[in-house]
Amino acid sequence: MAKTSMTLTVKEGQPPPPLCAAAVSGESGGGDPMRSVNELRNLSTVLHAFRRRWDELQKHLDFIQDAIASRSRELDASPQHHQALASNTLETSSPESADLHSEPMPAQTSVSELGFLCGMMRSRGLRKYIISHLSDVAKLREEVPAALKGAPKPAKLVLECIGRFFLQGSKAFGKATHMVPSRQASLLILEFFLLSDCTEMEPSVKEEADLAAVTWRKRLINEGGVSNASDIDARGLLLLVASFGIPALFRNEDLRNLIRLSCPKEISDALRRSRFLLARVPELKGLLSSY
Repeated sequence: MAKTSMTLTVKEGQPPPPLCAAAVSGESGGGDPMRSVNELRNLSTVLHAFRRRWDELQKHLDFIQDAIASRSRELDASPQHHQALASNTLETSSPESADLHSEPMPAQTSVSELGFLCGMMRSRGLRKYIISHLSDVAKLREEVPAALKGAPKPAKLVLECIGRFFLQGSKAFGKATHMVPSRQASLLILEFFLLSDCTEMEPSVKEEADLAAVTWRKRLINEGGVSNASDIDARGLLLLVASFGIPALFRNEDLRNLIRLSCPKEISDALRRSRFLLARVPELKGLLSSY
């Protein structure tokens, strides 16, 4: 019997008829369904892995964008940053800007950085700043007290800035050790805190400072007594209690020894501002003038 051929006629404007599975596969008897399922499973696995990697990349990019935005908000919150921008804008638009650039201008970067560190409560950054400017203590004594007034919580900032160096014994602070500049910066920030006249502090900060003072005194006693303390130890502990308060454990004799050993003339301006010392040692001004 002769085979009969079929011709599909598609009218104009109508979609073509659907192709059967056999036509797609090119086989008259149909394809292997399990093979098709396995291929779909493999494709699904690849797509899932790709989607997971894509989500990880998107999260990483979001993290970077959030960090940039957070840093921008910190800079925008700094008054010194706005002043610097305004100053740069005026200088650029001024017709005399070419002449100004030909002459040395006073640096404003340090003041802006210092104000930012205090305003954002960056205790470690503040200590590093002081360490990097130890060659000009007179300038620090002028700038840091004013900057501390701009801190949201000056007492907490200062206490965090001094750290826990006083737990180390005297032998840990040899002349060649890297800890000496850090210790010097801690003593200076306590002096600057008194000079700033910032007296408010949270109860938790007061408790932490009292514990630090008691611990410091205990170490000095174990090393031979408060009366035998080094000038650095004596000055540091004296400035701590003068700034944050004198624990009841301290005797008047302890305070007098600390004053005697701390080279008080060098920090007399700061000590005279301590309401805690003046209340506990009424003859403080006389003691300071006698050294």
